[in-house]
Amino acid sequence: MVFPKDELVPAFAFYLVSDEGEPSMRLVDVPDVDAAKTWAMDAIRSASLHTIRFWDGVRAIEVKRPAIRQPRKKPSDAEERGKRMIAMNAKGMKQREIAAAFGISIGRVRDVMAREELRAREEAIQTNRAALSGRANNVLQHLVIEPEADLGERDRLLPERVATLTRRKIMSVGNSGKVTLAEIEAWLWERGRCLSPDI
Repeated sequence: MVFPKDELVPAFAFYLVSDEGEPSMRLVDVPDVDAAKTWAMDAIRSASLHTIRFWDGVRAIEVKRPAIRQPRKKPSDAEERGKRMIAMNAKGMKQREIAAAFGISIGRVRDVMAREELRAREEAIQTNRAALSGRANNVLQHLVIEPEADLGERDRLLPERVATLTRRKIMSVGNSGKVTLAEIEAWLWERGRCLSPDI
């Protein structure tokens, strides 16, 4: 990035903590804190670094590689049952036959199939949100304001909005804990972003 000579570019002091070996210091010229966070994330990815701390003149900001995110849990029995019902219906079975096969009423078959079809549609439109667990989604619903009516646009903006949150803010929500925080951090990292520093 080239800057005009008369324009001052802030310099940030970076303290690099490697997985093995000694920590080191580096002075880097970047335009702002967001660019410094991006530089730190790129440096962590390209080198065997665990953490980078940098000073913005007011506070120390830490960017660290999150723990490896655990794959999403296997679908629940209800989700599997809904998928099996839809597959049976696609093969030409009537809802009455499906109800008899599962030992439930025809009305319940309709409900389960409708719920599964809705979940599949939402998952196709909201790929970012679908990658999070139900608990992480519930925590973010309490913290992120999403005024858009379009679900696809909401989902596209979700990582950017979550990156404005801090660890403390996420932990302040009821039903949130270290596991949920780690999941959100890893999910954000996969999308090239990280949480804002606690002030």
